[in-house]
Amino acid sequence: MSSMATAPPFTLLEMTGATLVRNGAIVLQHAGFCVQHGQQWAIIGEPETAKNYLLQALAGKVVINQGAVHHFHASSYLQAGEGNGGYRTHHDLVAYVPFHHHFRSKSNTQNFYYQQRFNSADADDAATVRELLSKTRPKHNDIRWTTDDAITLFGLDKLADKALIKLSNGETRRLMLATALVKNPNILLLDHPLVGLDVEARSRFEGILQAIIQSGIHVIMATTPQEIPRCMTHVAVIENDTIAIQGPVDQIYLNKYRQLATPGNVALPDAMRGTIRTLFEQRTTPAIGSPIISMNDVSVRYGDKLILDGINWRVEQGEAWSLKGHNGAGKSTLLSLINGDNPQAYSNDIILFGRKRGTGESIWDIKKQIGYVSPELHQYFPKNHTVLQVVLSGYFDTVGLFRKVAPAQREAAVRWLQLFGLSDAIQQRLALLSPDKQRLCLLARAIIKNPNLLILDEPCQGLSPQHRDFFKALMDEIHAVSGTTIIYVSHYEEDIPSCVTKYIRLEQGRIKL
Repeated sequence: MSSMATAPPFTLLEMTGATLVRNGAIVLQHAGFCVQHGQQWAIIGEPETAKNYLLQALAGKVVINQGAVHHFHASSYLQAGEGNGGYRTHHDLVAYVPFHHHFRSKSNTQNFYYQQRFNSADADDAATVRELLSKTRPKHNDIRWTTDDAITLFGLDKLADKALIKLSNGETRRLMLATALVKNPNILLLDHPLVGLDVEARSRFEGILQAIIQSGIHVIMATTPQEIPRCMTHVAVIENDTIAIQGPVDQIYLNKYRQLATPGNVALPDAMRGTIRTLFEQRTTPAIGSPIISMNDVSVRYGDKLILDGINWRVEQGEAWSLKGHNGAGKSTLLSLINGDNPQAYSNDIILFGRKRGTGESIWDIKKQIGYVSPELHQYFPKNHTVLQVVLSGYFDTVGLFRKVAPAQREAAVRWLQLFGLSDAIQQRLALLSPDKQRLCLLARAIIKNPNLLILDEPCQGLSPQHRDFFKALMDEIHAVSGTTIIYVSHYEEDIPSCVTKYIRLEQGRIKL
């Protein structure tokens, strides 16, 4: 519940005795949390679900089973609306930026699908950056940030006329932040705002946040111990199902939590390594040395916009590559040419698995060789399937399970889910899992068919430090056991496994040597 009790001096927002329940399980209990004027809060700790639900509770997105949230900052706004016949709520003064976006087509009849950005005709039903921001209007008259202000602050000038579906993952994150800002809230709630941003964008974020705070907006953000901005004044630490510690940032011993989140060398148990070897025993691979990928002077253009320009790249069987580049550099477009999602592959000189594109092979001939995960796949994958169905769909490269599976396939899926610590969730719908466990499920889906090529686009995005370290160790073991070719994309050096020994960087659609 939310109420308008009498406020202590300078208190903007207060949660008292709150218990939050998700799918019948307590996520957070006995939570007390108070934000006073001038305070900016970072929420760290685990589990991620608790941080996410705390933000949603403050935003009024989920029911508080016990306790209350008091939005004292909205008192004068609500009082001014009394007797005017209009409906006002404190929600008008709160903006929440979730982990995933919820953009829809212009017609508002469908959500986007993850391959859509690579099909130019589909962009006609997608709003542009400027159109989205222009139609996002505050519900009050205290305007501190205009559309043009937000575009400038987040460096969206060159993207203003770009269709939403054409944005990269990092560009989309910046747009989500800008959209929240033009609502001109009193309270801005951010769920891991740095996730998906490249190194340059992350370095600029401190200044962006400072400008937002100086305009009078108060920020509460879920983040990691390593990514607490300097302008945060207070920290709340979640441990298990409670807010264990909270207070001024200089009074919280953050080094303890930073050490817990520091990348470590995880040694997989012998039993787990044995299981991995068993699961890869039936794998057949191309002859060592045969090129998995060969690109010769490859270019991709949409209208007058050149996305990739003269790409020459050769990937041999068994190599593990890191693909780097800033947001919008062309990384996802390059991967779409390999993964069978981009029709412009047919007009380029591309050889995949020893066969030139456009010589009679089907998309499914390509996809059966590849395991794939990306932020876009996570965003658009239907969440109404069970965890087991999601993993099994990896055998057929379908977004959902629509075919009968063999007993051996089901057994392998169960064993992979056990390896990922998801055996208790096998029959749960994907929607009921926390975002980090959803990502683990999709990673298992990518691996299930023992592919010749693994394309891992930001695979650790949203994972806890423990899950990240486990996944890196898993990739090292899989590469050592099977010689699987890997293309790995990440903006964080600490996310890249040690098996990756080759590097390619894109800048403005070109390979930078």
